[in-house]
Amino acid sequence: MVRLTALSRAFLRVVIAIAAIQLTTLVQVIVVRFVTPPWTITMVQEAVEERGWPRRRVRSLQALGSRGPRAIVASEDARFFLHSGFDGRAICTSIKDGVTGKRRLRGASTITQQVAKNVFLWQGRSLVRKAMEFWYAFWLERLLPKERILELYLSVAETGPRTFGLEAGARHHFGTSAAELTSSQAGRIAGILPNPDRSIDGKAAWTRAKWIAGHPAPFPGDKGFQMIYDNFHEKGNGLFSCLF
Repeated sequence: MVRLTALSRAFLRVVIAIAAIQLTTLVQVIVVRFVTPPWTITMVQEAVEERGWPRRRVRSLQALGSRGPRAIVASEDARFFLHSGFDGRAICTSIKDGVTGKRRLRGASTITQQVAKNVFLWQGRSLVRKAMEFWYAFWLERLLPKERILELYLSVAETGPRTFGLEAGARHHFGTSAAELTSSQAGRIAGILPNPDRSIDGKAAWTRAKWIAGHPAPFPGDKGFQMIYDNFHEKGNGLFSCLF
């Protein structure tokens, strides 16, 4: 009886801990649906390391214009408006290419996962952080509209040295607002996102910008979007989808 009571108490503690984590997550995600965080852990880390607060300007998705958001989605997560937070095809292709030696194993994080990491968590590689990233991404997709998730990403993505957000990146690199970016300028900003310390005038940025121009991502409201969406879900988005 004593042992059973001890086990019951331990089980109760686990249930309470899980419930607390769930409640905390829901509260955090609901808050960012309406409020853009004034800072993130990454921003604070950079402020401490560089002894100065990084550049950042928060703007609504509408105020950013269309070229910047479209270029960044095309570069970072072309199926953003098709999947539900996790791109099974990208994960499958990444693993397949790594195993066959076609190219080295690369990340397949979606914009939603990057929002989970950049808004709620910290940088670095660990199973704990990755598990938490999946957890937050799951709830972001269920509690926030896609447009709001993208808006959050465009306010926290590092678009240059000590520069966060598309608006700040546009002003830092080109001295203009995000809404006034040309297609080429937007593509070059998107092209350095995997490594924001790279030169906006470097060969890699220009090459990526040209690729983006030829590979636009489907957005809701575009001609043919519904057909693309239906076809994507008809084929499936599982972890083995790239094999069939």
